[in-house]
Amino acid sequence: MSKIDFTSKEISSLRTHFTKERNRLSSELAHVELMLEKLGVTPRKGTQGKSNAPGLTAKGLPPKKRGPKSVWGAFIQKRLRARNRPMSYEELIDDAMSIHKIPENRKESAKASILNSAFRLRTVHGKIATVGRPGKKEKMVVLTKWLEENGTLKAEYAQAFKAAMGGKAQKVDMSGIPESPYPEAEDAEKP
Repeated sequence: MSKIDFTSKEISSLRTHFTKERNRLSSELAHVELMLEKLGVTPRKGTQGKSNAPGLTAKGLPPKKRGPKSVWGAFIQKRLRARNRPMSYEELIDDAMSIHKIPENRKESAKASILNSAFRLRTVHGKIATVGRPGKKEKMVVLTKWLEENGTLKAEYAQAFKAAMGGKAQKVDMSGIPESPYPEAEDAEKP
């Protein structure tokens, strides 16, 4: 079998074309499956559970994050950078209450929003991590860039952690930290 050589422009064009085709056909197949289901035909094996979103838009680009942007994700990252040390969730919540002048009767709502945003920053975007002491329940929030490749805190942050928590921080499993699926603006990272 002979090898076909393509220029980078041709490769880009072909990728775009076939990505559009895949998306179009996936959409048509989903419609057919839906109509068959409404008509009482059981779906075939292998067609259930497949995602409609292949991870790229019709133009072959990663999808943009949809919906309103929470102010708390940016707040958490800014506070960590401003304090330049690990912080507890309680400290973050207290800072939010004072900085945003949130009344005491809305504390639970603010706490829920901050915890939700912190969860998203940790599990989806991989921007923060939680670090604790072995055998202790309390954890501190740190930026992932404060961690070494082996999962330990960098020296200056380890000292701040030890001062706040009274002991050495446990290693973080770096393989569990995700990479954000959304492209980030470079200026959002800078303090």
